[in-house]
Amino acid sequence: MSEAVNDVKEQVLKQYKVAEDFTAVSLRAWNELVTVSTDMAFDVAMKNWDYAKNLRTSSEKAIEDAIRAQRTLSNEMLQVFQGYYNGMQDIVGKTIR
Repeated sequence: MSEAVNDVKEQVLKQYKVAEDFTAVSLRAWNELVTVSTDMAFDVAMKNWDYAKNLRTSSEKAIEDAIRAQRTLSNEMLQVFQGYYNGMQDIVGKTIR
C-alpha cells in the first residue's frame, strides 16, 4: 500500500510542478506585457507632450508674426495718411492765398 501512496504522492507532486511552471511562465508573460504597455503609454504621452509643445511654440510664433505685421501695416497707413494730410494742407494753403 505504501508503494501506491508513493505513486500518488509523485503524481500529485508532478501535477503541482506543472501548475507551478505554468504559473511562473504566466506571471513572467504578464510582467513583460505590463512593462511593454507602460513603456508604450509613456512613449505616447511624451510624443503628445512634444507635439503640444511644438504646436504651442508654432502658435506663439504665428501670433507674434501677425502682431508684427499689423504693427507694420498700421505704421505704414499712418505715414500714408500723414502724407495725404500734409498734401491736402499744401493744396488748401495754395488755394487760399
